[in-house]
Amino acid sequence: MQKSYTTLIPELHKFTYEIMESSEDLITIIDKHGIIIAMNPALSKLLNIKHEQLLGQPLVEAVYGGRKFDFQGNYLSPIIETLETGREFKGKEMGIKSPLMNGSFVCLTTTGILRDSRGRLAAVYCYDKDLTLCRQLERTNEKLEELIHSQHLQTVLAFSEAIGARDNYTRGHSERVAEYAQMITRAMGLDDLDQLVYVAALVHDVGKIGIPEHILNKQGRLTDEEYQKIKEHPVTGANILKQIGTFNHLVPIVRAHHERYDGRGYPDGLAKEEIPLISRIIGVADAFEAMTSDRSYRKGFTIEQAVEELKCCSGSQFDPQVVKHFLRLIAD
Repeated sequence: MQKSYTTLIPELHKFTYEIMESSEDLITIIDKHGIIIAMNPALSKLLNIKHEQLLGQPLVEAVYGGRKFDFQGNYLSPIIETLETGREFKGKEMGIKSPLMNGSFVCLTTTGILRDSRGRLAAVYCYDKDLTLCRQLERTNEKLEELIHSQHLQTVLAFSEAIGARDNYTRGHSERVAEYAQMITRAMGLDDLDQLVYVAALVHDVGKIGIPEHILNKQGRLTDEEYQKIKEHPVTGANILKQIGTFNHLVPIVRAHHERYDGRGYPDGLAKEEIPLISRIIGVADAFEAMTSDRSYRKGFTIEQAVEELKCCSGSQFDPQVVKHFLRLIAD
């Protein structure tokens, strides 16, 4: 790839090349004829095409299927608009669509003109900062605001209440886990996720509705068969939520809340970042709440004992970063 850059743009030195290679944002440069002379891996990944297939091609034909304008007469590509009109964009939020992309793309766009030693237009660059995930998260939080008061949520919480009614030792468990999980999320600087975490934690054990009461309330050690039945509850919970359209985004979180950081959890044996971050957060909150609460088969741990257990299992059962932030909260 470096050879392509240096062949087409000899003046792009090593520093510029390294920036383009490592940036997660999108960078494109076209010459005065609209030919693509440079692009970075992040852009070719978004477009689902190798950069070699685009370098040297007209941008309009290669990326926009030969179309320069939308049906309202607006330019589809800000870089082409800058090339043809001289109008430059400085941090303008835009939605970009291309036949090569799966879905739409929201970005903060900056374009500019590159001139030669005589002041003549030589090329145009475009720098796009990806805002797609940020905007999706905002929409998710808006939906969650509605969801918190929706009939669907009340139905699922009724399931959770039904579980608590069957086992006095776990009454209020989900609410406490939700509070701990939300505290961890904020301590990690993930305030945008706190509502999603709270709702996911409230319903994380909904699958226990399918566990027979004699197993749920058993005072002695569980048999292997009974333990296998307990281990079914993440899948059962995910299947319950799957039936409710507005809860689809919670399905993978609930399914994975008993996965372990070292890959030895259940039901799918996920490890490290394969496990959704929110599931990792709920996993720590869930374990701490369970350890410090009285159960039918044992007295609750002291805070100090629970802290030592979290430290001991950090990096094996639990995400060490999540544990670190939670322990800091407890210490404070």
